[in-house]
Amino acid sequence: MPVMDKLFTLNHFGFLSVTGKDALKFLQGYTTCDLNELDSSRSLVGAICNIQGRMVANFRVAPYEGGFLLRLNAKLIPVVEAFLKKYIVFSKAKLENLSSSLFCYGSLEAEPNYPKNKLQFIEDQGNWIICVDDLSHRFEIWSNKQRSSNDDLQVWFKKEIDSGYAWVDEQSESEYLPQTFNLHNLEGISFEKGCYLGQEIVARMQFRGKLKKTLYSGESQGTFQIGDMLLTEDGKSVGKIVAASEFHFLAVIQAKSETNLQLRLSDRAEVNVRDLASITPE
Repeated sequence: MPVMDKLFTLNHFGFLSVTGKDALKFLQGYTTCDLNELDSSRSLVGAICNIQGRMVANFRVAPYEGGFLLRLNAKLIPVVEAFLKKYIVFSKAKLENLSSSLFCYGSLEAEPNYPKNKLQFIEDQGNWIICVDDLSHRFEIWSNKQRSSNDDLQVWFKKEIDSGYAWVDEQSESEYLPQTFNLHNLEGISFEKGCYLGQEIVARMQFRGKLKKTLYSGESQGTFQIGDMLLTEDGKSVGKIVAASEFHFLAVIQAKSETNLQLRLSDRAEVNVRDLASITPE
């Protein structure tokens, strides 16, 4: 494993497994991604939506014990468990919160045994090693052992922001369509798989609609955090920050907003924003 200063503790993430004879059949009906595309050398991002097509959570998923292992915001695991338990009673599948026995880390340097291609993973002595960004050598390590690591996550968060990744948390749960978080450009939505909960609204937005809110990257020297609003000079709220590092963020901004106008934070610090609608996996 990497040395301490090259390994980041991503303890804001937790793990939920779905296993059993009907794991694929069950979970396929609740995910935007096509789980049939998973194999021993690939992970996927995706989302679980409610009937209105809003994301209850988004996740990264890998095969696990004949079923699936989902990495998502740790605070949303009880929410997702309660949401899926309403339906899983009719299937030969089970949910299990594995957050107390699995730990998520990030690495910005490749070790010799790390996978070479994006969205690939290897299971090595209780570790899932997943290449989530091939060009910048960004990896997630899902481990059954706690490791010495760096708790300063600003560099890691900046890399995620640069790649256009935001993760649903307790503030944004059931608020946004998956396209609003750019999942359609991050291979997180399949428009060819069968039906899943919320699929009709997600597909209609893709082929017949127009997003009212889209994802932007931004930067500011002001003070901000996830959940803070972006304001026009006259104080009108036009967006919300959904991912943040020290000076950079991702924000969902109303599509009709005049984004060429100078936006600001609540402390009146100016921000600069850039449309991320065209971001694709690196």
